[in-house]
Amino acid sequence: MNYFYRFLLCLSGCLIFQTVDSIITSSPSFAADKIVVRYGLFEQALPVKDIRKYAETQQVSPDLQSFLRYLSAEQKQQLQSVLQVKMSLDVAALDKLTNTIMGKQILYFVSQAIARRDTSGTSALRSAIIIGSKSQEGLGIVSFLEAYPSNRLIVDLPKAVKLIGMSNLYSSSSSNAPKDDITSSPLGQLALQYQTFATQGKQYSGCLFGDSISAGLGNNFGEGKFNFGLNGLSTISLIEQVKALVSNNVKCEKAVIAIGANDALYGISDEMFSKNLQEAIALVRKMETKEILLLPAFYSTVTASSKPNLAAPLSKVEQINNLINQVAATEKVSVIGQGLAPLYENKALKENLTTDGVHLNAEGLKIYRQALLEIWGN
Repeated sequence: MNYFYRFLLCLSGCLIFQTVDSIITSSPSFAADKIVVRYGLFEQALPVKDIRKYAETQQVSPDLQSFLRYLSAEQKQQLQSVLQVKMSLDVAALDKLTNTIMGKQILYFVSQAIARRDTSGTSALRSAIIIGSKSQEGLGIVSFLEAYPSNRLIVDLPKAVKLIGMSNLYSSSSSNAPKDDITSSPLGQLALQYQTFATQGKQYSGCLFGDSISAGLGNNFGEGKFNFGLNGLSTISLIEQVKALVSNNVKCEKAVIAIGANDALYGISDEMFSKNLQEAIALVRKMETKEILLLPAFYSTVTASSKPNLAAPLSKVEQINNLINQVAATEKVSVIGQGLAPLYENKALKENLTTDGVHLNAEGLKIYRQALLEIWGN
């Protein structure tokens, strides 16, 4: 059952990026009532309505309880966080990405883990993603399941586990050492392509540039704002991201740059970080930006900071934050960190505001979102 939990997390991550490859305009005639885990002759079914109820109220049905009892308290918290992810997506941008070769490949790749009697696995994924994205709440695990065009979505567990282990879906790098390869990874490229399609030629009153912590906020700040946050982003890919936006004539009146934690994690040198951040600021200014604000790099918990593949040492993050202040002084921009203060205690992320020691849970995201709204004057 832990494998099923991992698959849910994988599916959530794929949805965030691979939705950018989906468009089917017709509504399904029926939707999934159950998600079924299949391992050979063994099957276990979870009613979708029970998953929705758990996502909204944390009330657990008997069927769901039989699954949750295999999870630790931390895993339950992570699952609850995954179920809260809801994305507001640009359907026109999804339409364009339907025709990208990479998008089709990723949909086909993921469809191999879903058992069907016909050959419509990819089409079914497309339908569920686009219909789910049209729902009032946006696209998330529950809206995806409710839009899937079959009364049961059957996960072939051995295939799902195999796909999860194939790291080339997420990264072109064979190294286990964390590093910024967003612009070369399939999902990273797809995410960047979605953003350029969705924002081409548009003008925004507020823009957010950041990593997975910022991406976790979704794109729900209201009209005139866009969240350009990307999982794994450091100043290396930030430069490439902003270059693409400048080329697509994207304008932004007030930009917030929340970067640095991954630079610390990837071991980017102080000199390189400062140079990259200055270049990124210069590029953002080309978007006719009237004001650029920097946020301090996000701290992890003390426990997470001791795990090299999860987070950088807190001392390294503090070093990055000193560099951010130096660059801000040189570039004559402001560093705004007051609104983030409730997230921390002694320059470390509070344990009760995170899902894994690095990323923010619902309460942590609420604090972060409020800080941004105050910066943008909402």
